Amino acid sequence: MSSSTGGRRRTQEERSAATVAKLIDATTNAIIEVGYAGATTREICDRAGVSQGGLFRHFPTRRDLIVATLDHIYVVRSAAFASVVEPDLGGESAMGIAAQLRRVRDFVRDPISMVFLEAVMASRTEPDLREGVVSLLQRAEREILAIASRNPVVARMTDQSRRVWFDFAQQVLWIEALWATSLPEQAYDDMKIDALVRLMFVLAHGRSE
Repeated sequence: MSSSTGGRRRTQEERSAATVAKLIDATTNAIIEVGYAGATTREICDRAGVSQGGLFRHFPTRRDLIVATLDHIYVVRSAAFASVVEPDLGGESAMGIAAQLRRVRDFVRDPISMVFLEAVMASRTEPDLREGVVSLLQRAEREILAIASRNPVVARMTDQSRRVWFDFAQQVLWIEALWATSLPEQAYDDMKIDALVRLMFVLAHGRSE
């Protein structure tokens, strides 16, 4: 394989960055296709075409590679998420908010979201992984809450009510993502979206719409 790009020999930094990108892509795809436990360093190296020695030169442990992969996915998915949500997340219309939440639900159900879910579940018994996962989840919560607060209904909630609604919505959507491939119930899932919308108005106004 040529080590040049457009006739120019790549620098060590460029080669290193290319190897890291291969490893992160391979880790992402491995977790999606064979699960967290199946994404061993051997599996990842085989997919990336990188030796295990090459992997450990860039990432001292498998945990470091997993956390770097989660961080990379988060950055990419955050940009994609921003393009999915409308400026006011459906405004004050219950119908508009429900439509927006269905788009968010579809976003969460993307296979790449399973990488986060698998890492969260694995972190229960892996303290070293837990630290990186918790840090990323806290960052995500702050940023998504800020986005959600652009909706005028959410903005009228108290801080505590906003957190309650966010946690409830997040748990419903993430658990649905786990069940969707095995137990798809579209009509029932839409009812849960409608319930989330009603809860928004109850928490914001003390009444349902």
